[in-house]
Formats: sequence, C-alpha cells, structure tokens
Amino acid sequence: MAGQKPKRPKQGWIYFINPSRVSLTCHFRHVHIYELNEPGYLKCKTCQGTINSSRVIRGEHPHIIWTSDEFEDKSGYKAPFFSVIPLTSEKNQTGLHTGLPTTLPINPTQKNGLDKKSYALVHQLFAVDANCFKDKVGNWLERKGQLEKADKDDINERLKFHLGLTENPSDDWWAKNANIETLKKVFYLLPDKEKSQAIEELIDLES
Repeated sequence: MAGQKPKRPKQGWIYFINPSRVSLTCHFRHVHIYELNEPGYLKCKTCQGTINSSRVIRGEHPHIIWTSDEFEDKSGYKAPFFSVIPLTSEKNQTGLHTGLPTTLPINPTQKNGLDKKSYALVHQLFAVDANCFKDKVGNWLERKGQLEKADKDDINERLKFHLGLTENPSDDWWAKNANIETLKKVFYLLPDKEKSQAIEELIDLES
C-alpha cells in the first residue's frame, strides 16, 4: 500500500541489487557496512586495515529471491544473506544457453514487472549479502515484481534437476522442455560408444 515501507524480500520476488551497499570484514574480524563507489581496496572503519572489495558481486540486472538464511562467522557476527537467481534479457550473452534445462524463459507480465522476455539462470544460484537489498539508510528496496506461481514451480523443478535431487524428471517436465538445444545437450553428454546407438534408435522411431 502507498506510504508503507517496503517489506523484507520473499521467495519469488524480483529485485535490482544495490551493488554499492555491502557488509565487509577485515583481517581482525571487524564488520562494517560500506558504500562502494567502485571495487578495490578500502580501509577498515575500526583498525584502518586494508580490505579488498574487488570480489564483491556487482551488477544492475534483476535477481530472483529464492531463500534467506544467516551465516555466523568466527567472531559470532550473524550476517543475513539471500540465495538469488540472476535474470538476463540478453539472449546472446556469453555462456548463456537458452536450451539448457536449467535456463528458464520468463515472459513479461504485469505481476513480474519485467520489460521484456528474460531468462532465469537457475544454474547460477548464489548467495548475496542482504545489505545489497537495502538503500543507504538501511531500508529494504522496493521490489520490481513477483514471479507467477507457474514460473516458481518451474524453477523449483529445474533446481531439483540441477542439484541432482531427482533422477527421473516427469513426462510433463520433458514435454515442456523438449527442444533441439536440449536434445543436443543430452546427446553430447553421452559416452561415444552410445552416440551411434542413440542415432540408430532415433532413425528407427522415424521409420
């Protein structure tokens, strides 16, 4: 509702990460929140020790919230983080294979707030600091949109496949994902001695 502060992110919500606001820990385990203008070296706010922020995840493309948790380091500091799935609308992006079973095409809807057809890169699931979803004063960012239930269900199935939690995808799953790219991907993963047999069986099916 208008006037209300944005709520803590939930599963299936879509956000643009704030790549500048992160919590970092120095060599002496001092934890502070920093606003990064650019990746590089900075000084700890407590001891002035050097911190290398170059490996901090940065990027302006949208991400899907999937899970939330807390990580407790050796000093007892509890750092909240989210597991997120990146979204891209760049079909020709390097390394993007739209036919992979772990790449889900998502069409724009009023609910998800996407401007164009995008691809959820399920195989690139990663953890990111919760502070990346807050503004400079610590308030939660406003979400861009929310996934449709069908897309959430499809991502869940793809995660199970990617993590090896299911050995036998359902017939319905194969029906939804059957395409030339998937066939080629599966074929090239076969041992060489089985490729000829696969080709012969496919020819027999067509004859």
